[in-house]
This record gives sequence, C-alpha cells and structure tokens, in this order.
Amino acid sequence: MGDTLQIVYLDASFAVRVERSGTPAQAVAAKDEIKMSRGAHQVAALADHVIDNTGSIAALRARLRHIAAPPAATALRVATPYGLGLPAAIASATADFTDAVRAYGPGVRLAALTGSPGEGSWIAGWSDLDLLVIAEHETIGQVHEAVEQYGTALGGAASLGPTLVTPGELTARRLTPRLAFVLHQLQQGSPVLHAAPDLELPTISRDDLAFAAVRELPQVILTMRRLRAHAGPTALRQLYKHLVLACRLLLREHNQWESGADRILASASRMPGLPALSVPSLAEIASAWRDGEAELVLKPVCAAVDQFLAWYAAQLAA
Repeated sequence: MGDTLQIVYLDASFAVRVERSGTPAQAVAAKDEIKMSRGAHQVAALADHVIDNTGSIAALRARLRHIAAPPAATALRVATPYGLGLPAAIASATADFTDAVRAYGPGVRLAALTGSPGEGSWIAGWSDLDLLVIAEHETIGQVHEAVEQYGTALGGAASLGPTLVTPGELTARRLTPRLAFVLHQLQQGSPVLHAAPDLELPTISRDDLAFAAVRELPQVILTMRRLRAHAGPTALRQLYKHLVLACRLLLREHNQWESGADRILASASRMPGLPALSVPSLAEIASAWRDGEAELVLKPVCAAVDQFLAWYAAQLAA
C-alpha cells in the first residue's frame, strides 16, 4: 500500500497503563508478557510515528488528526482593505488593524474579513464585520489589544465579530462548522488581509462542509425557533439571517452551493414540498432596517420562517 499505510505506535509507561486499566499491576504485567512474546515491542522500530500517549485524549487525537490529514501550504489571495468595497472610514480602520497585527511578527499567521466583505456583498448599516485571526496562543493578548483598538476606530460604523483561533486548533481540526466554511472559502479564493508566507491550513472539501451542515443545522433551527417566539422589529435582522443560514445549510446537505441571500432563498423554495418563500429582497430588508422601518418587512419574514419550520418538522416526523 506504500505511503497510504502508516504505522502508529502509542507508547505509555507501565505506571500510566496500570492506572488507566483499573486492574492490578500483576494483570497488566501478565498481558505485557504475552504481547512481547508476540513481538509487539518491536513494532516501535518499524513505526512511521511513535506517540507518547501519557497525555490527554485531546493531545492524542490532535496528533492522530495531524497524521491522517496533515495541513498543507495554501496559496491565499491577499488584498488591501480598500479593495473590499468597504466605506473609506471602515477601510482605513481595517488597514490600521492589519498593520498592527502584521507588526507582531510570525505569531500572527493570518487575518481576514470573512463573509460579505470577501464576497463583495457588504451592506452598510446591515452587515457585520466578521474578523478571523489565526495566531499563536502566546500572541493572543496582543491581538486582543489590536481588536479592541479596531472596534474603537470603527465607532458605530459597523459591528465587529472577531474569531481568534490558534494554528494547533486548526491542524487538529477542532473546527466549528462555521470556521470550516470560512477556511474553505479562503482556499477557494476569498481574500485575506495578511498571511504568513509559510502558513499551512487543513484542506476543507465540500464533503467536509456537507457533513458540517448536518451537524450545524439543528442548532440553527433551535435558535430560529427561539427568535421567532419573540419576533419583534428588533429581531428582524437575526431572524432573517438565521432563515438564510438554515436554507444555505439545507442546500449544502443536498450538494447545492448557492451564495447570496436572495439566490439561497430562491433555491431553497424549490426543495420538494417546501412552499415558495415570499420574502422581500435583501436590499429591501436592509433598507427598512437602516431606516427604522423593520415592521414593514417583519411580517413576510415571519411567514417564511413559519413555512420553513413547519416543512422541516414534517421532514423529520416519524
């Protein structure tokens, strides 16, 4: 099988194995004699990887993940904040933040605005600034300061939503579904603000995202029901965004890869048995939200949410 087969040898001291087994030391020693008579101790010399297994389960799984799916160098597209279609004041604050984290050296591996800025669909007064920073744990304190200064510089122009993650968490694939999607988008060409030249990232496939969608959709549905139970004008933004996200995840589960809120809702309306979701366009909803007239579009959004939740419940009924 060549390089497809890798032998991994897990090693732990006798005392640790006795403690973990919950049996007397004599019983563990007797089993060791049988294993050694069969040559088990010689496997370490042949193994591709010898792992010290005296630590935590988290550490063991991280090592195994790294062996089974090693990270790879990724060619990322670096863009300036002024090339993301952001208002001048927001682009300026973003440029200052980028300069700050770049000055921290190799401890900061990547910084990117994800979601709508990368897709060129950011809407003033409606869209958030979703920030991803990959940094070594020792640098997180400095990153916190830069993020705080970034938020202050933005003022009320935009809401900042930072996600801070370490390289080890990524290579161990300790990923939320949302983070997996962001990494996939970056690998597909979405721009970043800063990337270390030797950056390695886990490769996220569409199959990975489809599996993540299955895990994430239940939480989105529960949150959408909670928002619907208190659906006043102030809940419009979150309710609409969760409807779009639920539809996007559902489509992803069916191997349909739409982007853009209007296209996502239109495609979801073609799911078998799901009535057409008659929702105003994103531009209309965002305009009503900015103008303080959320109640004008809240009713059709609530109706679409009710249709979707009723359909979803029917799909899973025994």
